[in-house]
Amino acid sequence: PSRVVVLGGTVLDIVAKPKAKLLLGTSNPSDCAESDGGVARNVAEVLGRLGSKPLLYSAVGDDVRGQALKQRQEDYGIQDSNLTICTVESFNTATFLAVLEGATSDLHTACADTAVMSEIQVPPREVLEQAEMLVFDANPPVTILREAAQIASDLGLDVFFEPTSVPKTKLVAQDPALMRCLTGAFPNLDELIAIRDAACQMDIADEDGRLLGKIDVDLAHVQTVASQVLDCMSPTEAYLVITMGVNGVMFASRINEHSTGQVLFEFKHFPVSEEVDVQNSTGAGDSLCGAFLHACLQGKNYSDAIALGMRAASLSLRSPERTVAPELNCLASGTDI
Repeated sequence: PSRVVVLGGTVLDIVAKPKAKLLLGTSNPSDCAESDGGVARNVAEVLGRLGSKPLLYSAVGDDVRGQALKQRQEDYGIQDSNLTICTVESFNTATFLAVLEGATSDLHTACADTAVMSEIQVPPREVLEQAEMLVFDANPPVTILREAAQIASDLGLDVFFEPTSVPKTKLVAQDPALMRCLTGAFPNLDELIAIRDAACQMDIADEDGRLLGKIDVDLAHVQTVASQVLDCMSPTEAYLVITMGVNGVMFASRINEHSTGQVLFEFKHFPVSEEVDVQNSTGAGDSLCGAFLHACLQGKNYSDAIALGMRAASLSLRSPERTVAPELNCLASGTDI
């Protein structure tokens, strides 16, 4: 039995990186690469490469791309992909086309064909009964996510959310029953604000403009927004691992002490420890999420889990051709990279 079940998107990623400054309205000489992607699939690959043997529940189209994607997943340590990833007739396998900025490798724009995600189904209850964690992205329908999260929560599993995009993240955050099932989430700053605005029915974009800058982020303001999000999550205990680009990671948690009636918040900032030559930023957050959850399954505390997550993210940032760095296998074996 797998200790962790992953639910969400399986995608073929096509990433184009211009060789010079990106020019709009014309063709740009670029390096182009294909790799297996999708937020949930990325997280599952990280867990698999690190040795956690996850199950991935997803959907692909009835085409050559879909069959090839399914066959490759077990090479990454994802279990029983031919059984857990369903093939859906009359749909294309989900495809994501990203265009990066030539100088920074940050995402400039993207196009996605993801209609097949509407066919993703809830993992069987008997599978969840044997697991310890459920982690999902925002690609499946919210009704599917809510049903899966409620079953998992009722069974005593920890339930985690890895946001996908701001619009899809808002759909999840607008569902109070789903939000109350969440033990943890891994938003970036844009997604953190989107969750707060949707869950708390707030919109103070002018005030939050300073939160989204890439330099000198106001950490006190991040803590304020994080505490508002935490209050919408699991009533007993909840935490956020907030990715902030060059500003590192913020850990935020809330625990309700039933014996005293106190609500305890904790915040800790983890700065970036090394400068990274960024080649591809599309899989860094997913790598941090997967490595963090793997460390939790190994009994590590949150500081050690975030340290492993940041190492995994750094490896994926350096990987020019793959969304998830193959070198993650070395972290599982303890090899110094």
